[in-house]
Amino acid sequence: MPMLNQISPARTSAKAENAVDLLVGCHQRIRHFTSVATKLAHAQAATDDEIRSAAEAVCRYYSVSLPLHEADEEDSLRPRLSQVADERVRHALAAMHDQHMAIDDLLERLLPLLRMVGNNPAALADAGGEMCAITGALSEMFNAHLQLEEEVIFPAIGRSLSEADREALLGEMRGRRKSG
Repeated sequence: MPMLNQISPARTSAKAENAVDLLVGCHQRIRHFTSVATKLAHAQAATDDEIRSAAEAVCRYYSVSLPLHEADEEDSLRPRLSQVADERVRHALAAMHDQHMAIDDLLERLLPLLRMVGNNPAALADAGGEMCAITGALSEMFNAHLQLEEEVIFPAIGRSLSEADREALLGEMRGRRKSG
């Protein structure tokens, strides 16, 4: 029974219309790839091809796509929103920033393991325990992080940012995807 057979998240045919749509889409992918990373850590019975494919996909997502999402939030969203939001949202933005740093620290530990397993699936036997610990912590961190953003920060985008700021935010996010 293949444990890692679906690596890519389901895609919708509708194009995102605004910045919140893009951010929520990123959150769906974060949840998906974190789930794959967790399954991979426990996938000693999977085939070498499944292990290699999953490790490479998760590594690519965490090292290429996730930093773009983080830049969206840190470089485009946070500066705009912190100027106009209420204290609750500003507090959430500060927590978001701290969580990004903690997530980055966990990924610094996980990415070398993913590369190692991607290059040598047999290494999962030795790396699986450490990967399990890191992915468990990462999953917990992402659960709290994504909930904070979805419940406090993202709703403030429509309430607090002007139409011009929302369009500029969307343009910057799309620009990162074209250049990244």
